[in-house]
Amino acid sequence: MTARHNLAGFVALQQLLTRRAALVRQRDAPPEELARLRARFSERQGMQQTLEKDRDALGAEQTALEQELKALGEEREHFRRQKAQVTNMRQLTAVVSALDHVEARLAPKKDRLTEVRRKLDEIELKLTELEIESPDERAERQQAEAAWAEARKTGEAELAKTERELRRWQRELGEPAMTQFKKLWASRKPYAVVPLDGHACSFCHADLRPSLVQLVRAMQELQYCDSCRRLLYDPDQLPRLP
Repeated sequence: MTARHNLAGFVALQQLLTRRAALVRQRDAPPEELARLRARFSERQGMQQTLEKDRDALGAEQTALEQELKALGEEREHFRRQKAQVTNMRQLTAVVSALDHVEARLAPKKDRLTEVRRKLDEIELKLTELEIESPDERAERQQAEAAWAEARKTGEAELAKTERELRRWQRELGEPAMTQFKKLWASRKPYAVVPLDGHACSFCHADLRPSLVQLVRAMQELQYCDSCRRLLYDPDQLPRLP
């Protein structure tokens, strides 16, 4: 293979690799507007799930408190009946002590039940007011999702075409040239092969020796910038891929 052919292949490979990277990003990352709409939906959905989780926990606590209060109420009534039946001071003292103990347990549980019910009312109100998406917002997000799905479909086809072109150039260049390109690409990507900018390197803007510029334009051998060591080519002879 000639230096001209290899240089053309290297330029094509770089352009194809750059295009592939852009297509992969397009495929994997949603557009900014869609990402914003998704984030809004996810945030509201998360708020709803948190409220529902809190409601479930408080609901379970409410049930447990109601059962405990019912049992304590029955226990209190039992001791009240006993109090009416005592026949001496010793029995009265014991029953009054038991009643005081039950009342002491009842008071904080009643207060907690009141607090739990208040919190449940607040959560129900918030859930009623919380609208995850209005019809217009849902339509906007679904439209953005559909547009991205179509763009990804087109991008996948373009990506497959790009992959085919990459494989074709790899076959045409052969193993020795590909080894040379891979080494250059690994150390200088994404701009391993750069065009002349008049008599300067378009990447580092260093002025090039006139003799080097002539050699680059002749394309008899691969020529590198003395400053940044990137491979140079003449854009007038090797235009960008369509």
